[in-house]
Amino acid sequence: DAVASYAAGGVAGSAGVGAGLRLGSHEGDAYTVGLHPSEAVGMSGGYDAAVRLYDLTTGALLRSLVGHERSVSSAVFNSAGNLIVSGGKDATVRFWDARSGLCLKCFESPLGEVTSVDLAPNGVHLVSSSKDNALRLWDVRTAKPLLVLKGHQNTARNFVRARFAKGGTLVASGSDDGGAFLWHASSGELAARLGGHTDVVYDTAWSEPLDLIATASHDGL
Repeated sequence: DAVASYAAGGVAGSAGVGAGLRLGSHEGDAYTVGLHPSEAVGMSGGYDAAVRLYDLTTGALLRSLVGHERSVSSAVFNSAGNLIVSGGKDATVRFWDARSGLCLKCFESPLGEVTSVDLAPNGVHLVSSSKDNALRLWDVRTAKPLLVLKGHQNTARNFVRARFAKGGTLVASGSDDGGAFLWHASSGELAARLGGHTDVVYDTAWSEPLDLIATASHDGL
């Protein structure tokens, strides 16, 4: 299995069993990384407003996806690996053909700075988080927001992110106030607020096998 990471200085990395690659092609910091479902292609996005794809066997840059006007904060592959969705500081969400690098569509509804994007397992729904203090659940086919999820705080300079959880039935997000929030994806109703942290919760990760959620916070816990 491969693991991807990102760091300041425009560096992205990928590590497999007994091997590692340093991928450095961004002009400025790298803010997001991802892996193609085949684990043969890596992806990164960063301060230079580009999404970049790499061959993880050689480390070679395959192509750059250019269209955002400001930093790319988040990018993900769909489950088939033929589509990339990215969100950025320019308050847009963009959809890219992974093979050609062409931008297929762009969501430009009034948004704050986009801090994360994530696709549901069904490939139909997208959740975006932004610094206007709201999460939006979108129908990818119509490019229209279905629900606005509120309750958390995402207004500061922090990159608070949101993800689907529990097979796409829940949406999980961190918050500036130290909580982690769960909403029902079907209704937008708040399911739970999880406490325990004393500072900003930046991100969450759901384990399907264990039916547990992990949180990452500025408090180091």
